[in-house]
Amino acid sequence: MAARLDFVAAESAAKGTAPLRLNLAGAEAITNETAPVRQVYVGAEAAAKGDAPLRLAYVVIESLFPVGSPPTVSTEKFPLSPGLTWSVHVAPKFNTRVASHVSGREIRTAWQQYAIYDLTLSFDFLRGDSTQEIQTLQGFFLARQGQYDTFLLDLGAVTQNTADSYVTMGAQGTGDGATTVFTLQRTVGEAAEPVGYVFSADFTAVYVAGVLQDPDSYTFTAPNTLTFNTAPANGAQITASFRYYFICRFATDSQDFEEFMANLWTLHELKLTTVIP
Repeated sequence: MAARLDFVAAESAAKGTAPLRLNLAGAEAITNETAPVRQVYVGAEAAAKGDAPLRLAYVVIESLFPVGSPPTVSTEKFPLSPGLTWSVHVAPKFNTRVASHVSGREIRTAWQQYAIYDLTLSFDFLRGDSTQEIQTLQGFFLARQGQYDTFLLDLGAVTQNTADSYVTMGAQGTGDGATTVFTLQRTVGEAAEPVGYVFSADFTAVYVAGVLQDPDSYTFTAPNTLTFNTAPANGAQITASFRYYFICRFATDSQDFEEFMANLWTLHELKLTTVIP
């Protein structure tokens, strides 16, 4: 532990005036393993003949939490079972602060650029026989430690919509002659948003201004970054084809698995939430 201690003392006394004593002490403790803690103490005392002493003290304690690198995204894939049933809930959500004025007008501040998705799945049956469906899903939840660890979800396999898993010749941006790094994205109607996770083997093609690019001319870095050796020309449209996964975690730390018959289980509601890498 590194420790720093500073102490300053000043005292002035003049004939006919009250002595003034000022003490200032500061202590700061810093460790590599824990958050730094700073403590500051200021004390002032004035005493005059015939008057009651006046003491003033002010104490501030501040705890600083270091912001480290985000945790590594797990590449474990969510195990889908034949017992997965309808309906599937896909609920995008944003974080907007709305402040109302006395005139009735509003000030709106967007605190989140892209949506977080709340997903709800249901399983009519999970077999406990040699198929090990209940053991697989239960074990997957236990291994993730509830909400703690992330995993990858093939949403297209859940919704039966290939657009939730694949981008084919999808727009990835426009060159400006200087930018070389682009984040892979998908388009939903008029909106575009970054995709979660793409495996190198699932990244199949890149086009610049409609021309297929040599794989040696760019680098793909998981989870979703495309880097060109040379910046695409100004105005050149960049498109790409790839398969992607949603990065998710369990929305709760508990699950209610129900055995309704021997070796037959059900899970009425499994809530997941997406994570931005």
